Amino acid sequence: MGRFFNLENPIWRFIGNLADFFFLSLCWYLCCIPVVTLGCGTSALYYVTMKMAANREGYTLRSFWSAFKTDFRTAAPVWLLFLAAALVLYADFTWSLHGSSLFARSMFITFAVVLLLYVLCLSLIFPLIARCEHTVPALLKICFAMSIRNFLPVLSTVIVTVAFFAFGLFVFWPVLLIAPGLSAYINSFIYNRIFAGYGLNLPE
Repeated sequence: MGRFFNLENPIWRFIGNLADFFFLSLCWYLCCIPVVTLGCGTSALYYVTMKMAANREGYTLRSFWSAFKTDFRTAAPVWLLFLAAALVLYADFTWSLHGSSLFARSMFITFAVVLLLYVLCLSLIFPLIARCEHTVPALLKICFAMSIRNFLPVLSTVIVTVAFFAFGLFVFWPVLLIAPGLSAYINSFIYNRIFAGYGLNLPE
């Protein structure tokens, strides 16, 4: 019985992690309200979860908001660039889907490939910002190269994230309460392995 109440018991650790995922998810949702800070919130989320995945977690909420402030100048403009790119891609897809010309139809495949690369880079860029410091152009170049070289691992992180949110939206809504934090935590194991291969150490 004493082992059950031991705080190192896997059950209690799991419950403690669920609480962390809930509060991290809440912070992330708050960052989504002003759209401009969504990227900063995602970067801060991964700053914490990558440490958790490496068993180096500290004060969860304090670390989140500290990373949010630190990465704001980089993550905010990067997110706005990706948001603008999304609007362009949406317009291109709309044109190719409704266009009757052969050229419009043939461009649909091109836009589909570009969209896939966009999603991969969008998934990787904010963990990368949380992991290292570079100028925005350098980060975009590094992100693109890493996404191509680690196509399947990065794609798997996209699938994990979409799966959690889809399950919460269409099957069991309470999952949405922990979906951002838990999906980021699972993805952090993959990102930690990717970044370790490039000599990018965990942030202090």
